[in-house]
Formats: sequence, C-alpha cells, structure tokens
Amino acid sequence: MRSKLMTVLTVIGAVTVLVLAANTVALATTGKAILAGKINTSSTLTSIVRTTPGTGLQVKTKSTANAPFAVNGTGKVTNLNADKIDGKDSTVLGTRALVWSYAGSTASASTRTFSTTTMPAGSYLLNYEVYLTSGAGRVDCYLQRNSDGIYAAQGTADSNNGGTSLTGAGLITLTAPGVVRLVCSTQTAILWSVDQSQPLRITAVPITGLALKGSPAVS
Repeated sequence: MRSKLMTVLTVIGAVTVLVLAANTVALATTGKAILAGKINTSSTLTSIVRTTPGTGLQVKTKSTANAPFAVNGTGKVTNLNADKIDGKDSTVLGTRALVWSYAGSTASASTRTFSTTTMPAGSYLLNYEVYLTSGAGRVDCYLQRNSDGIYAAQGTADSNNGGTSLTGAGLITLTAPGVVRLVCSTQTAILWSVDQSQPLRITAVPITGLALKGSPAVS
C-alpha cells in the first residue's frame, strides 16, 4: 500500500511540473512575459512605461563596438533623439558655413592677403567676395591653401567708375589643420572697402563624403 501511495505521489508531482512548464511557455508566447535569450513574439504592441522620472529602458552590450539593437524596418521613428548618426556626432550634421569678414584698409595697397583662422582638416567649398574703390584697374584674386602653392577660384575683373566687385568659388582640401588665404592684386594702389553693402569676406562650407568622378572627355 505504501509503495502504491509513493507511486501515485510521484505521478502527481510529475504532472504538476509539466503543467507549470506548459504555463511558462504559454506566458512567453502570449506576451505575458519576456524571456531573455529567447525569441519572443506578440500579435500586439509591447509597451514599457516607467511611472517615475528616469530612463525607461537600458540596453547594454559586452563591447561598446557591438550594436545594442537590430531592426529590419525603414520607417520613421517619431521623436527619436539620437546623439550620433552613422557614427557622426549631431553637431557636425547639417550645413554649417564658416564666415570671415575683414575691415577695410586705411592705407592704399596694390596687393592684399586675407587669411582665415586655422580650419580642421577636410574638404571645403570656399567663396570670396571683394569690393574695391574705383580706379583699381584690373583686379586678380585667388584662394591659396596654406602656402604650399595649391590654388583655387582665380578670378579677374576690370575696374569701372563705380568700383570693382569680384567673387569666386572653389574646392580646397586641407590634409591637415591649416588656413586658406585670399590673395588679391591690382594694377594700382587702391583702398579695400567693406560694409554690409560692400562685402570683403571668405565663406567656407565643410563637405563630407566627397567623391571625385574623374575627368570626363570633352566633346
């Protein structure tokens, strides 16, 4: 009798374990629980709401080089606030123009050089605007990278009674931090003017992902 009782109790215990195990699996598959290290599925939205101030969800990986998330959707995530996109800090994203304005000269000169402050290494689309007083004759301006003989945006204009206005644009790549110089020469010594309506300035727009396409044949 005692042996039969032990057998019955053993069977009941085994059935209880199986029932509890089945319930655990059911909780995972119906969205009532999330199991780490398992594939969890749900037919409805899974939401995590923190009822106190602070971070709502924290995900860490063993190495900082590992991606904490993997997604297969390309839809827009509303209100997503990211510090970096494609490895780039948010402060370098978007179009940023660097502008240098120069005061007019109190003494006339036939050649003037205007230098930017030190710029980080990289490629820049540069533009210059120059206005000179009348009587300058022919004006020649160009941009120069540091002092290494790399030139860009050379322009020439002839003076008239109302003064001379000259602009130019070009691409310059700084392989290391450096400056860009605007060098202008005239046939005669003249004054160099600058105000809101008569600018004398250099503008640089940083360019990322520059792709040189070669030199197509001219037809």
